[in-house]
Amino acid sequence: MSAAPSQTAGHSESQRRRPPRLAHKKSRTGCQRCRSRRVKCDETRPVCRDCHRHGVPCVYDRSEGSCQAAPPAQVVFIPVEPEPIGQPALSNSNRDQYLELRLLHHFTVATTSTIPWTHLPHIKECWTVDVPRLAFTYRPLLHVIFSISALHMAKSEPGQSHLLAIHREYFEEALREHRLSVQRITRDIADAACFTTVLLLIDVFATLHDRPLQPYEPPLEWMHLVRGSETVFRIALDTIRDNRAAKIWSIIESFPPVRNAVANLTEKDLELFSYLLPDSASEDMETYRETIRYITATRRVMESDESLQITARHIMVFPLMAPAGFMGLVEEKRPRALVVLAHLLAMAAPLSDWWWIGHTGHRDVFAIRDMLGPEWKGVMEWPVEVVSRRCRMCNKQST
Repeated sequence: MSAAPSQTAGHSESQRRRPPRLAHKKSRTGCQRCRSRRVKCDETRPVCRDCHRHGVPCVYDRSEGSCQAAPPAQVVFIPVEPEPIGQPALSNSNRDQYLELRLLHHFTVATTSTIPWTHLPHIKECWTVDVPRLAFTYRPLLHVIFSISALHMAKSEPGQSHLLAIHREYFEEALREHRLSVQRITRDIADAACFTTVLLLIDVFATLHDRPLQPYEPPLEWMHLVRGSETVFRIALDTIRDNRAAKIWSIIESFPPVRNAVANLTEKDLELFSYLLPDSASEDMETYRETIRYITATRRVMESDESLQITARHIMVFPLMAPAGFMGLVEEKRPRALVVLAHLLAMAAPLSDWWWIGHTGHRDVFAIRDMLGPEWKGVMEWPVEVVSRRCRMCNKQST
């Protein structure tokens, strides 16, 4: 008999301690995600608290005071929640915010200074101020910033090799998201999409130095990525053609088109690499001729008083400027095509102290020389001489 009152008393006590349920009114103008989950949306714009916490796109498709869709929908891309430092894998739901802040800070104060043309104040401001701002509205750009910053830190700071795995994860994520986004390039993302593409190209070139070369494989990942970027740039720039406020224009208009150097070649210039041409009866004659014209123009830039930044740009856009047929010849590992590629990569030797170029040219030239037969030794003399004599990294180590 005495137990019942005790149980009742305990039950009443627990009821008194339980906080009251908070009734709330359903939101009819909240974001899509909150409405689909049937939870209260705080309707903070551009990103509500719940979407920000989960690191997902926040979409408002209803105007206030109406249950009808209000075109166009507002889509805001935001960074996902990071995962703790030291974890080998990065999950979208568990990322380390401190790490991402550290990577973003390193990008703005260090990595941007290594991007071509940032010696010009307006270009420097674009990369350090405008690009990070664009990244907060276009997640692939944010992720490639994290990626290239992690790679730069891993290569330039002792004890940071664990960042190589973090770099690769962010790079693959940025590339995957970017490929999905550019299928429908709109005016809102065109500017950010251009900068994302530029950083992806620099990022992938920076990894060439670390790839194994036995057996030798040409840098096809880089070549295909550069080749594929043409469509992205063409569509994006057409989209913002009348928007002179787009930040990418300050980059594009800061230096002359690469094609100008090719157009200005003289007949005497074209004799420099004439030994690389195949027999006149070759069906690939025109492909080699066009490719060698571009390499000749790059050599003229390298040997002139022009900025090393121009040489770097020539090397970076080579897969875009070379005939499409040349890519096929490289993929088939045709000896002549590899020799021509070695001539192009040799001209990266004077840039070897740039962290994202490094010993790539040096390594590839010697790997190509070693895989080819003795009959190609003579035509490989020039690239071997250039990387041996003008590699800045080697010269620093020997002094």
